[in-house]
Amino acid sequence: MKLSLPVLALVVATGLPLAACAQQSNAAERQAPSPEIRAQMQAARDSAKTAAFNDLSAASRAKVQAIIDQVNNGQLTDLRAAAQQIDAALTPAESKAVLGERDKMMQTMRANMPPRPDGAMAGPNGAGPNGPPPNGGPNNADHPRRMGRMSTPGGFLLSLGVSREKMRELRHMQQKPAGQ
Repeated sequence: MKLSLPVLALVVATGLPLAACAQQSNAAERQAPSPEIRAQMQAARDSAKTAAFNDLSAASRAKVQAIIDQVNNGQLTDLRAAAQQIDAALTPAESKAVLGERDKMMQTMRANMPPRPDGAMAGPNGAGPNGPPPNGGPNNADHPRRMGRMSTPGGFLLSLGVSREKMRELRHMQQKPAGQ
């Protein structure tokens, strides 16, 4: 009995991380969108970009594009500051219109998402079929990490205008602790 308890603890200690890794990899495989869904998502994104920029006046569009160009060229590396600069350049009516385009894009993307693995469809704002958490599952639209970057007109326009590679690089740089 004395030997079986440590052996059991060792088996459990090594087995749990392996089981968690297996579950994570299976979840990633299940959640990967098909090429058709990716194309629909890209089309929704492209449509939102065109509509959002068309909602801006010529002067505002030029200011926004200049800021986006600075980010893409590496001259401006602080995404939060860039979003704030864009927000300051927009009129209240332009901000409202841009956020409307963001909401339309998010609705289109949600509508094109495949059903959840449990067979249920996501409800409003990404909530589960039984409503918002805790009974209905995660509400990703209200999750700060999901919507945080796009919660302002400037953040949304940056997410549309800055290349994905550059955006990924800048986010990675901002997540690193200082001195690394």
